[in-house]
Order: sequence, then C-alpha cells, then structure tokens
Amino acid sequence: MARARLDGLQYYKYHASSMSEVLVAKPFANWSKPFVKWAGGKQALADRLISHFPDRFDTYCEPFVGGGSILFRLRPKQAIICDANGWLMDTYIAIREDWRKVARILDTLRNTEREYLRIRKIKLGDLDLFHRAAHMIYLNKTCFRGLFRVNRDGRFNVPFGDYDRRYYDPEVLEQAAVQLRDVQICHGDFELGLANITSRDFTYLDPPYYRLGGYSDFNRYTPLQFRAKDHMRLAAVCRELHDRGVRWALTNSDTPYVRALFRGFRIRTISARREINLDSRKRDISELLITNY
Repeated sequence: MARARLDGLQYYKYHASSMSEVLVAKPFANWSKPFVKWAGGKQALADRLISHFPDRFDTYCEPFVGGGSILFRLRPKQAIICDANGWLMDTYIAIREDWRKVARILDTLRNTEREYLRIRKIKLGDLDLFHRAAHMIYLNKTCFRGLFRVNRDGRFNVPFGDYDRRYYDPEVLEQAAVQLRDVQICHGDFELGLANITSRDFTYLDPPYYRLGGYSDFNRYTPLQFRAKDHMRLAAVCRELHDRGVRWALTNSDTPYVRALFRGFRIRTISARREINLDSRKRDISELLITNY
C-alpha cells in the first residue's frame, strides 16, 4: 500500500498491476452492494441518478461517500472518495487492505442485545483498524433501522434493533475490496475531498440533507452536524467549481432554501423513499437533483 499527501489530506491507495485482470480472474455476477446501511443512501436511485451523469470524465470524485451506493454502481476507473466520518473511512480502508480479516472478526460477534451493548461501549481508540471496521459493520447492521448516529462526544448511541438476519455478506466485502483497489480514500471535510479536482473530472455531491423535519433529519453522522451555514458553503463551492469548468451533480431535499441556494442551475425533481421514517405514510417524498451541465 502506498501512502501519500493530497494538499494536506492523507489518503491511501493500492497499486494493482491491472484492474481488468483482477476482475476477469474472478468475475462477479453483479456490482458490489454497499456493505453498510446508510440513512439517505442512494441504492434505490442509483441507476436513475447515473443516467444523468456525464458519459466521460477522468476521475470520479465523491466527497460525501456515505455507504457508497453510487460509487459501487458506477464502477469508475479512477475515483477519490471522502467523508467527514473517520470511522466509516477507516472501514473502507480496512476492507480494501484485508476484507478477510474483517470477516473473521465479524464471525466472532453474536447478534444478541447483550453482545450489541458490549460492542457499543468499546472505545474506538482501543481497537485496531480491522476491529474498528468489524464493529462499524456489526453495529450498523444490528442497530435500530440501520441508523448511524453519534452523540457530541462521537460515541455511537443507537439502540439495538433485534433483527433476525445475517449482518454481513462475505461476497459483498470481497467485491467491495476489488472495486476499492485503485480508489483514493480520504477522511475530512468535503472541500478537502475536492482539493485537486479539474475540469476533466466529475463530482457527485450527496450531503446530509437540509432539514425537512421529523425523522427525515438524521444527520448526526459525526460529532459536528451539517448545518445551514455548511449548505451555504457547499453552494459557494459548487459555483466556484462551475466557474472552473468542473461538472457536478448534487442531490438534496426539495425545499425553497435549497432551490434558492442553487438558483440558476438545472434543477430536477425526483421521487424517492425514506425508509428511515417511522411513519410509513411519509416515506415517499421528492428530492432534488441539481446539475451544472
């Protein structure tokens, strides 16, 4: 594994002799699915969103990668992913480095409330990279409705979900490891993830959505929430990228505030479903897809 710097931001990258050779050696029937469940994830919308993406670009950049639904469906030849959630990005790195080691640890964890509460209490600083990754996947798949929520101290605080189901799939981890082999993985603010983007590249931005109210607004993925001032900063960065000739697509909640922030760009309404909402009658909503091309 090579380790380097990207404008003050550390990233990790594997060098493979040939990605095509890796894929041909053991082909997979489908693209990799996300290995974690993420509130606001785009797995159900992936094909619709990608149909609006440019046909050609050098590097794909996703600075709010979350569960990676778009990344894994798009399968770009070159990519940079970033997220402010350090635990999540450690999990990506661990799976790429040795997904089997993560799987072996997962095999030792039992899907019981007692085990869940024991794992939830363990401090991340007491764990190595692979145990942190295994604990992330385990907690995410066994907690209530697959939420990822932390308190102001950064401690995971979602209750047990009590679901009788398998909480990880070895083939999904293996597929993800293959697809991540030549991906640059960053931990930090979205602006750092966009640091080296050029007019030959393309970026998809899927920030924590601007508030709608109620259960739609689970956005405490890190100790610091993504607030209105951050949405304003994101809009300013998008305008700067547009002036530099960088193509971008962005999804967000369908609110007057978001529409005002991105006035002048192409705004499409797309139907979506938020399973996180406890009221099933309010799960069908509309979202915005905004592009500058």
